[in-house]
Amino acid sequence: MSLNRKIKIALSAALTVAVMVTIFIFSSQPGGVSSGASNGVGAWVLGILGIEIPPGQTASDVVIFAGLKIRNLAHIFLYTCLGFSSYLLSASLWGIKAELRPSRMLFSALCAFGFSLLYACTDEFHQYFVSGRSATVRDIGIDCIGITLAVVVCAAAELIIYFAKTRRAAKTH
Repeated sequence: MSLNRKIKIALSAALTVAVMVTIFIFSSQPGGVSSGASNGVGAWVLGILGIEIPPGQTASDVVIFAGLKIRNLAHIFLYTCLGFSSYLLSASLWGIKAELRPSRMLFSALCAFGFSLLYACTDEFHQYFVSGRSATVRDIGIDCIGITLAVVVCAAAELIIYFAKTRRAAKTH
């Protein structure tokens, strides 16, 4: 294994662990602390978007986009980061290169998706034991939106590179 590949594996593993730790820290916050953070971020985002908080609601209750609230968007963002980093790790471990077949890229994408989904499930289980928090299948579904987004974008980028290099190689031969 080349030094370059070892560095890629180490960096993508470190990034993946950093995202996992970040998710764990947020999930470990008691319900009141987590709601306060969501309201603070929600108020900031709503201020940027020029959306007023309706009377009787908190900032984290306001629907921002496609029926999703700020807390849902935070889940999507964090799990997009996890999906992206775990895809990079998987691709580094399996040695994905443009010369390899798309089936290897698909395998890498499935590994990244499965790993991230497993982490989402364990994270919800962990939240079950945190004061003022709950574990919901709905949150896992929301996490899957971010995971899917990341894995699809990464796999599409890999395929575009693969087909561009394959096409270029065919033209030169």
